[in-house]
Amino acid sequence: MPDFIDYYSVLGVPKTAGEAEIKSAYRKLALKHHPDRNQGNKAAESKFKEINEAYEVLSDPKKRALYDQYGKDWQAGAGAYGPGPGAGRQQRRGPGGFQYHYQSSGGQGFDQFGDFSDFFKSMFGGAEGFGGFGGMQEEEPRSQLDMEAELRLTVEDLIRGGHKQLSFAYRAGRRTETRDINVKLPRGLRDGATIRLRGQGREAGGRAGDLYLKIRVQPDPRFRTDGDDLYAEVDVPPWDAALGAEISVPSPDGPVKVKLPAGSDTGRKLRLSGRGLPRKEGSRGDLYAVVSIRLPHRLSPQQLDLFKKLKDLE
Repeated sequence: MPDFIDYYSVLGVPKTAGEAEIKSAYRKLALKHHPDRNQGNKAAESKFKEINEAYEVLSDPKKRALYDQYGKDWQAGAGAYGPGPGAGRQQRRGPGGFQYHYQSSGGQGFDQFGDFSDFFKSMFGGAEGFGGFGGMQEEEPRSQLDMEAELRLTVEDLIRGGHKQLSFAYRAGRRTETRDINVKLPRGLRDGATIRLRGQGREAGGRAGDLYLKIRVQPDPRFRTDGDDLYAEVDVPPWDAALGAEISVPSPDGPVKVKLPAGSDTGRKLRLSGRGLPRKEGSRGDLYAVVSIRLPHRLSPQQLDLFKKLKDLE
C-alpha cells in the first residue's frame, strides 16, 4: 500500500485554505527549495518535488475533492473514480502559473528528481502523465526567472506609440541592480494591460526569464478615459450656450474648433469621431466634449444688469 502524504502539511496550510492561500504558500516554498538555490542538495530536490506534487493536487478542485474525500483510503477512491493509466497526459500545465520548461543550472530537468510518490501515481496516473510539469499552460506562463515592473504612460503615449525608455531596480541575491530598457509600445494599450518582453528577465544556468510590464496610465487633467473613448469637459459661458458659438475643445492631437449648437445645456456631449485612443486594428475611438456652463469669476456691472433683465422676463 502506497504511503499517504498529507499535502496540506507539505504546503503548511489548513484544510480550509482557499486558492490564494495555497498558491502563496506554494510559491514561497518553491522559491526556498528551488534547485538553483540548493545545487547538489538531494534533500532540497526531494522537498521541491513534494511541494510541486502537493500543489498539483490542491490547486485542482477535482483532484483536491478526491483527495479530501478518500484521504488514507485513497485506493478506493482511485479505483472508483481515479483516471486510468496515462489519463493525466492531458494535464500539461505548470503549477502556480510557473513555466516549467525550466532547466536547472546543472543542465538537468525535473526528471532528476525521480518518480513521484506512490500515492500520487496511484491516484493520478503517474508523474510522466504531467510531462514533468512542462508543456502547455492554462494561463500566461510564468517562471522563477521572470520579473515584473510597472510602466507609466500618458494619454499621449497611448496615441503616439513608438518607444518608451524604462529604468527600474530589482534584487539579485544580496545586490540591487538597475535595468534600462527601450520598450516598443504596441497599438491598443490600456490601463492594466501587460507587455511581455521575452528574455529580459533574470538569468541563471544559461537561461533568461521574461519581463512583464504592467501598464499604468497616468491621470490627465484634460481627459477621462472610457474604453477606447476620451471625454473632455469644456467650460462654456451661459451666453454661448444660449446663442451657440464656436468653442475650442482640447484633444491629444491639439485644440479643435467645434460648433456648439444654440440652447446647449450642461452635460451635452459633442462627438468628435476618430480622436480617441488607438485600437489594435488601426482605427481610433472617439472624443466627447462635455459642456459645462460656467459663469466668469467676476461679472461687470453691465453683465449683472443684463442678467437682472433676463430674470425680470421670466
